Formats: sequence, C-alpha cells, structure tokens
Amino acid sequence: MNTDDPLVNPDALSLTFGFEPIKGIGDINSDERGSGARYNAGKVPLELIPAKIISDVYLISSKHDPVARPAYVDALDCLGLFQMRSLDEPAALAASLYYTGPLHEVFAEAAAVFDYGRKKYSAWNWSKGMPWSVPIGCAMRHIVFGPLAGEVYDEESGLPHRGHFACNIIMLMHYVHFYPEGDDRPRLPEKA
Repeated sequence: MNTDDPLVNPDALSLTFGFEPIKGIGDINSDERGSGARYNAGKVPLELIPAKIISDVYLISSKHDPVARPAYVDALDCLGLFQMRSLDEPAALAASLYYTGPLHEVFAEAAAVFDYGRKKYSAWNWSKGMPWSVPIGCAMRHIVFGPLAGEVYDEESGLPHRGHFACNIIMLMHYVHFYPEGDDRPRLPEKA
C-alpha cells in the first residue's frame, strides 16, 4: 500500500496538496436543523470542481462515441448542471438517478446504503440537513472514484457506489424542499 497516496492515507492530503483534510461535520446527538453528521475526514474535496467539467472531460476522452461513453457520465453531467445552477430544479437530480441504471435496482441499493448510514450515524440523521456541497461532493466521489475508475463496490461499506451516489442525490432532492438554507452552491456571475 502506498501511504503517500492521498486516496489511501488522509494525512497525505496535507502533504501532497498543502491543505488539511476535511473534518466531519454536524452533530449526531443534535436534533437541530442543519446538524446532520457526516464523516469526511481525508476525502478529496471534488465539490470544488464543477461536475460538468469532469463529465465533459470524460465525454471528450471517449471522442463522443456513444458506444465508448463511460457509464455514469450522464448522471454526473446532470449533477453538474444542478451544482452550477444551470438546471436548478430537482428534475436535474431525478435525471441523474435515471442515468445510473434500472430504477428498481438503484432504489434498492440506496435503501441498503441508508440502512448502513442508520447504523453508522443514526436513523434519519441526514434529514436534519447539512451544507448541500457535502452530498454533492460525496456523490461526485462515488461516481469518479467508483464506476468511472472501474470500481463497483465502496471499500468501507461493501455496498455499490451507485447506491451511495443515489443516497446523496436523494438527500439533495429532500434538501431542495426541506432544507433550502443549506444551499451553498457557487453563485456564478451573470453572463454578459
């Protein structure tokens, strides 16, 4: 194991990139709005890169050949449109779920991941809310470092990355309606 790899060793993030790893957020014991807990220590902050740019790079790398197009690029593209407020409706998020595969499988995997989260944090912890950038970044990581990197299952949970992605999208869909104050997506300047 390469302990200098920031994806393997969280401490390598500060050594490699010069910043401290993101600590956990929220309070598992609180019932306050916005106190949803998430342990993100050492995770790459992909939410700082527009997901649309990442999906565009994957599209270019496949030379726009639909047969060569990596799976999940369209899901990442829809998330990117939501992230940058190009499509501000929950429909962009719903579309990102649609592009991950048969919905009955996607929702079954999401339910398994939510059950894993219930044991790790507490039941419905996520529904208290958190900054929207947290599930955006987590969803991005589960696509970019999951299926787009050739990995099906999350190493920690043993569950499919697709289910983790779906959980984060479902959280965002919930937050649009029930935790709008957590919207910390970038505010882009008006086009000239």
